[in-house]
Amino acid sequence: MADTTEPFIQAYVDRQIMEQGAFTPLEFLLDNGRLMYSDYESWRRGEVELLEEMLLGNADRIRPQLQQAAAYARRIGLAEDIEEYYPWQRGGERAAAAAGDGGRPLRASADRALDQLLCCRFSSRADEVQLDIFFDNPVVALSNGIAAALAGGNLAEAERQLDQLYQQAPSHADLAAFDRLVSALRDLDQPIADIRQELEFLLQLDPVARRLLSSQSRDFLVPLWRRLAESLSDMPYRADNPQLHASFALGRAQQWQAAGQAVRAVSDWRRHPPLCLRLAESGYRRRNRAESLEAWCQLCWHAPQQAAQALDSDRQADAGMRALWQQFLDTEDDLALPAPLSDTDFPAWLLLTERGLVHSIPAETAAGTTPGETCFRLAHALITAGQAGDTDREMDLRRQLLQHNQNLFNYLKQRI
Repeated sequence: MADTTEPFIQAYVDRQIMEQGAFTPLEFLLDNGRLMYSDYESWRRGEVELLEEMLLGNADRIRPQLQQAAAYARRIGLAEDIEEYYPWQRGGERAAAAAGDGGRPLRASADRALDQLLCCRFSSRADEVQLDIFFDNPVVALSNGIAAALAGGNLAEAERQLDQLYQQAPSHADLAAFDRLVSALRDLDQPIADIRQELEFLLQLDPVARRLLSSQSRDFLVPLWRRLAESLSDMPYRADNPQLHASFALGRAQQWQAAGQAVRAVSDWRRHPPLCLRLAESGYRRRNRAESLEAWCQLCWHAPQQAAQALDSDRQADAGMRALWQQFLDTEDDLALPAPLSDTDFPAWLLLTERGLVHSIPAETAAGTTPGETCFRLAHALITAGQAGDTDREMDLRRQLLQHNQNLFNYLKQRI
């Protein structure tokens, strides 16, 4: 039977397994703009009964994607388990309530099949874990308990179980790493003494947390990045240290609206590739396609090489943009163009491909004098004239486009 899994879904599952040793549908939803982390937090706090009510986009589209991802995970031999999610406590600590303490697991959906799909976990460590449980069950239980306590923000429980792990397995390979994570949680309510040092610490801690906490790492890391973002709120953007800006920490903290606002607060954000990429991601995560496209346009005009690298990357979360980029690259072969298309042509090509975008992206988006911006304004005016039935102006703009960019003019003729 032919594999019908969408390539971007397959690539996502492969990447999650490689990075975290596990794949969960919830991570897929969070990473692909289908679920805002703030909505996920509301569900974990018990403020929302069903997680499915918070999903963004067409449910008839989301469910088949999750089914494809789960089917692919099973096909490549991953072990499947149901992961129960318990409500976080209200107040300072976000400890996950244990079933033994009377807590009831949260429901992701009223539909039993979808509920199980949203709460399943696929792991590549099945054989190793089974052996560990057989030979050394207490140590495995302590490691899992520390991970759960860290993800739930329960400092007292994390410290208690870490002390037991020191006593029972003093040579455990991950003791020092767990200690670093516990120390980070302990400092969460303390002011940051050195912002640059804290940034470096979190950048080093991030992969450690992802390895040890797997799919729970996001819940542990988000509060740490939020704390740093608050300290960075008044710091201006510096091109020589682009990560030392609130927009970077806010993105890591899953606060996409605030991250986009922090980018736009920089007057010349259009000239800084890292800020363009952050705004593009912010728009994508919030399902605001117009804002995302605006950021990609600016990146193509002012840093085309970096735009191409980002859109070519198999780590590009926005599968729709990556597919359009590939279609743009294929245009050169389709038209047998005498000269290659420039990466700066991509925004104008987008308008000619999806003419309705003229209503979402104003012509003023291209405020500069670069060739790419000039062609964008011409394409925008040409489409607008055509939609208004102004034939004379449309023909004049076609002639201007031919003078400025024969490749785009040939593509326009093909579209017509």
